[in-house]
Amino acid sequence: MDLASFTQLLLSGLLLGGIYAMVAVGLALCFGVLGLLNLAHGAFLVLAGFTYQAIHGLGLLGPLSGFLLIPLVFSGLGWLAYRLLLQNPLKRASEDFLAPALLITLGLAFILEEGTSLVWGRSVAGTISPFSSLQWGEFYIPGNRLLVLILMLAISGVLQFWLTHTDSGRRLRALAQDPIGATLVGVSLVRVTAVAFAVSTGLAAVAGLFYVTLFTVSPHLGLPLTLKALFIIVVSGSGSLTRPLVGGLALGTVETLLAPPLGAHWANTLTIVLLLAFLCYRPEGLFVMRPSVGHK
Repeated sequence: MDLASFTQLLLSGLLLGGIYAMVAVGLALCFGVLGLLNLAHGAFLVLAGFTYQAIHGLGLLGPLSGFLLIPLVFSGLGWLAYRLLLQNPLKRASEDFLAPALLITLGLAFILEEGTSLVWGRSVAGTISPFSSLQWGEFYIPGNRLLVLILMLAISGVLQFWLTHTDSGRRLRALAQDPIGATLVGVSLVRVTAVAFAVSTGLAAVAGLFYVTLFTVSPHLGLPLTLKALFIIVVSGSGSLTRPLVGGLALGTVETLLAPPLGAHWANTLTIVLLLAFLCYRPEGLFVMRPSVGHK
């Protein structure tokens, strides 16, 4: 493999990893930080991808306007889903909320998945890029991939700014670091979780737009992507949004580089095996330092 082909392959891996990172960071907002596991996360991603394809095919929205409007709409849907389905269980059993959240979001995932299949059938969604490719010597970058790369960097920067420089982001970090102390000083668990769930759903929609722009999306892709994002969070180490970002980039790159010699199916299988191995032998996370044990 020459340098140009390897560079193109590496770029594809980073873009796939960026999508995994968006999925993992969105899921980590609720699970890794607040302990709310949303199994419908990937279903929102798939629905956003099919919605974008339908709107794009009808010519109702341009690429950039669609990338702005659809995540906002899905953030609103996430906030509504939280208020209708999860708010009351959280109020009644905030200390043991994981099991009810699992069952509720799993049911929501099946509803969204079957609804997507009912509306669009068993077909796959994908869009044709309206942007021309940029060429520099032997290297070329498709316009849609360059747009996705720029948007990924911009969204990562906006998310980091929100968490560190806004009141809602500080409340989220305070609740993640010390839930009891945060609630004692007036931070609302229900309200902050609603905001986190809405932002998480918006990030899932963003990842869906990226996925349908670069690849194809099937109605039943949601749950496998959710489980892969959960693997990334656990392997990277929970409690941080930077670690899943790095873990997603690494997973996408490894999976893409393994695809030519092994095939796409075996490359995906091998990455899952590697993730399981990390869970078995390093459950505290790849990027978390093990505590040292002193010997007398």
